[in-house]
Amino acid sequence: MPKVSASTQSAAGPDQVWQLAIDLPRYPEWLTMHDAFTSDVPDTLGEGVAYKQRVKMMGMPAEIAWRVTEAAAPSKLELFGDGPMGIKSVNRFTIEPADEGCNITFEMEFNGPALNGPMAKMAEKNAGVAAEQSLAKFKALLG
Repeated sequence: MPKVSASTQSAAGPDQVWQLAIDLPRYPEWLTMHDAFTSDVPDTLGEGVAYKQRVKMMGMPAEIAWRVTEAAAPSKLELFGDGPMGIKSVNRFTIEPADEGCNITFEMEFNGPALNGPMAKMAEKNAGVAAEQSLAKFKALLG
């Protein structure tokens, strides 16, 4: 099962980071795998909120139906996704207060029969780059 994690520190406080993390309409500004929303776009994310998104992974588009499974302000946001070919995905934001600002961790996990063997390593490498780039853009938006 491919799993990647990217972390950074920000001078922004946990509440400011949280507000950006739950601002779904702003995801195209920082989430590098985002291609388009394919359903109505909720203004904010909270437990039980669902939406559909088309992402690009390894150059291929895929539609994912997302559902927020945990929204514990201002520390943890977790989304569960159902994708094509039985692929399941989890995206997780963890925000931890630090001496000056906070630590932010963005994790992505994928599993399913289509991601066995060599495809798992390719997906992990691609997702790892996407997680690092996305988190860098996310941090830049915090100012």
